[in-house]
Amino acid sequence: MDTSNLDKQAKAHLAFYHNFMTASKIIAGLVILTLVIMAGTLL
Repeated sequence: MDTSNLDKQAKAHLAFYHNFMTASKIIAGLVILTLVIMAGTLL
């Protein structure tokens, strides 16, 4: 993605979006892992 035509605020928003998406992936992974562990303890 070419960010050369974005202004300072747009680059800040893009950085926030990338950080938010990374955090969302980590949280989703932890939730899935927790559910798998919980299901495993029931067996």
